[in-house]
Amino acid sequence: MDGSKRNWSPMVVGALTAAAVLLAAGVLMAVYQEQLYSAQQAKSVREQAQILAASVTAAVVFADQKAAQEYVDATRVNPELQAAAVYGGDGHMIAGFTRDTRLPAIVKEVSASTGAGYIDIAVPVSQDGAQVGIVLMRGLTEPEERRIARYAGVILLLTMGALVIAVLSFSQAALSRRAQQLARVNARLHEEMEERRKTEEALRQSHKMEAVGQLSGGIAHDFNNLIMIVKGNLRLLRRKLGAQTEGTPVGTYIESADEALDRAAHLTQRILAFSRRQPLTPQRVNLSTLAQGLTELVRHSVGEKVEMIMRLNGTWSTLCDVNQMENVILNLAINARDAMPEGGRLVLETRDVTLDAPPAELEGENFTPGDYAALAVTDTGVGMPDEVRRRAVDPFFTTKPQGKGTGLGLSMTFGFVRQSGGYLVIESKVGRGTTITILMPRDREGP
Repeated sequence: MDGSKRNWSPMVVGALTAAAVLLAAGVLMAVYQEQLYSAQQAKSVREQAQILAASVTAAVVFADQKAAQEYVDATRVNPELQAAAVYGGDGHMIAGFTRDTRLPAIVKEVSASTGAGYIDIAVPVSQDGAQVGIVLMRGLTEPEERRIARYAGVILLLTMGALVIAVLSFSQAALSRRAQQLARVNARLHEEMEERRKTEEALRQSHKMEAVGQLSGGIAHDFNNLIMIVKGNLRLLRRKLGAQTEGTPVGTYIESADEALDRAAHLTQRILAFSRRQPLTPQRVNLSTLAQGLTELVRHSVGEKVEMIMRLNGTWSTLCDVNQMENVILNLAINARDAMPEGGRLVLETRDVTLDAPPAELEGENFTPGDYAALAVTDTGVGMPDEVRRRAVDPFFTTKPQGKGTGLGLSMTFGFVRQSGGYLVIESKVGRGTTITILMPRDREGP
């Protein structure tokens, strides 16, 4: 055989071909992912800008900088937004925020443009079909971590190609063993990908709840101020008319309006509780003692058809607003009663727990390991499917018939617990019942 010629075996040729294909696929995949992500990011930024534009119309029309700033601040929860601003009809900025970047002081035209690592989307703020302002948002075209991950994938493909060449040089027996190993690695990779998908889904849900809480809290705060103004004027009207209104339709109208305002004020307080902006008065409390004091009230609330069992084994104290915690316990008991229309068993339990890792239901949240005073309410009711359980704390979400619930009970509970530094865990099986556990941080200065 001529020594100047190299005899390439079919196995080596196949390996080189496979390596080349992998390299080409990796480069194409990296380019495609970059383009796809940029398009998705542009769409996401535009949608958020349109939502903000729809929310700040009144603030722009009345040049209310404080209200506009509150709406803009609600968008800060999105880490991929570099900046957001609201401009008035004259093009001057009236509210905004930035992260390591600068926005123009004047914007008069609706546009979309890109820069070094970012994209700007400007959408109109309209009222009755007329443009009254502009919302400008700047989002990252691609975070540095994603770019690193993409090119790391290309390097991984090259490494795999080199491994293929080495593996194909061995005997058929070695190839068989290697194939089995790759199969096991592939199975583990799929498991990790599934875990990552669940974690990302939980993170998106957390961001959504945070954004909704910020927005609803701002609206509730402004609405509550309006309620106070109307109530004050009703009191002045009643005082002005004096005894003239007693037994008259006017007096009845005033009383009805005052009662409606009280209900509206209560509703805004529940929304503020969900958004974690309600004022709290933390006190050191033992959950077992607190639950024991509510025994008769809870028993009366759930009715005779429900068997009530108390297992108060918790000894650790925690810091929380006592009145709000009493409302939480009563609300959870009533929810459990509603889940058992034909009767059943309700267990109210307290215990001391030490957690080194978050429960499965809290994966993806920023969980702090440590000692917790736990309070759990368990029922033997109809239970919830997973899709309902995941939305259970969403504001205004309810499975009860119309008029039987506002959908704010668990939202209020969730907001209060998170504002107090705790966690809410929901476990449920259809046909077997539901357990809702509140984990409150242990107060080290208490018993």
